[in-house]
Amino acid sequence: MFKRIFKFIGFLICIIIGIGLLLLAFVWGSMKWNRYSAEKEAIRYQKEVCDTIKTVLEPMQISLSGFKANELKEIRFYLQKGKLLTKDTVIKLNINPEYTAQDINLPFKTISVDDKIIVNAGNRYFTLAGIGYYAYYNYGMFGPVGGCHCGLGKFETINGKANDSGLLVKEQGELNYQLPPW
Repeated sequence: MFKRIFKFIGFLICIIIGIGLLLLAFVWGSMKWNRYSAEKEAIRYQKEVCDTIKTVLEPMQISLSGFKANELKEIRFYLQKGKLLTKDTVIKLNINPEYTAQDINLPFKTISVDDKIIVNAGNRYFTLAGIGYYAYYNYGMFGPVGGCHCGLGKFETINGKANDSGLLVKEQGELNYQLPPW
């Protein structure tokens, strides 16, 4: 009689474990499918929406690092469209010496994603190019929350070298740079 009770209890435990494993497999599969669908949607959204944005209307920020306070009192920005300069702006800064990197908003209200920005800080020049918008999701605890969005990226190249940080380090700046014509 005890054998039958133990067999029955063992059978119930196996059924409960099996149902639990099926539920875990379903939840795991659902999460993987949602992530896969979100990645496919992000690729589609990137091609159909984000890659079609050609004008940057939101403020952009860069950071300067390794400069002394007297080198950053006056910073010059040049906007290059094609091979010609079209705008220039001078910004006078009050530097906070406590910070090693100084954050600065770019002075141009609208720029094209194909434009280049030349920054002159101290005696160094930086050529910033390759800006774009990138598809992203807001992620919660169990995956994407809401729809796909286009977010503004950083400059992809600084002085012709790949860079995605937006940080302009003094040592990476060019000393003898020839500005393009107006």
